[in-house]
Amino acid sequence: MAETSIARVRGNTPFASPASGTGEQSINTRGDLLVAQGLPDRADIVRLGRSWSGQILDANAFTLLITIPTTLANLSLQNGEPLGGASYIIERVWCKCVTSTAAANYLTILGQVVPRGTALVAHSALTLIQSLSAKTATYNGLAQLAVASTATGAIANKWMPLGAPVSLPTSTSIAAFVEANINGRIIIPPQANLSLTAQEAVSGGTALLGVEWHEAALELG
Repeated sequence: MAETSIARVRGNTPFASPASGTGEQSINTRGDLLVAQGLPDRADIVRLGRSWSGQILDANAFTLLITIPTTLANLSLQNGEPLGGASYIIERVWCKCVTSTAAANYLTILGQVVPRGTALVAHSALTLIQSLSAKTATYNGLAQLAVASTATGAIANKWMPLGAPVSLPTSTSIAAFVEANINGRIIIPPQANLSLTAQEAVSGGTALLGVEWHEAALELG
């Protein structure tokens, strides 16, 4: 015997939500399923305690250039998990000016996904990794953050712009900021890395790069 589905239709009268476990669902008068979001986006994955933020330390800001690097990544996030381990789901990448640029300018974040097969980069003491849920004061995963590394496998023609560029209308650009909300559109599997840099229109000034990610076991295609 086929199972029967039950739905309550919301109209102009007060509505009581279906009791838990009844199998009932809420629909509107057009038959659209009504779902109420219980938590803000990404809150549920962050609460699990495997969401992290990594960045270059303030004292180690890099010099912004108008050229695109051919082999160097100003910041690289290496997935140090063994094959079959957790993947890194990229949430956000950002860049912030530490000192002013030489003139009115543009600032763009560039990124590159480097597949496994290159040498694993070593973690740099010039970086910081911290929990997005404050679960632990010390990072306990296998990610490596490298600064100004030429061992990441980055290639000149594979850089892609991340997010929209920011226009700096004057040379006073201390604290100017640009971000790219990736929202999971980039996944770094075990032994691969995400290489990052930033490009500007007029050389001058220094900046920081940072990245946020979630670590989760995924069935990869």
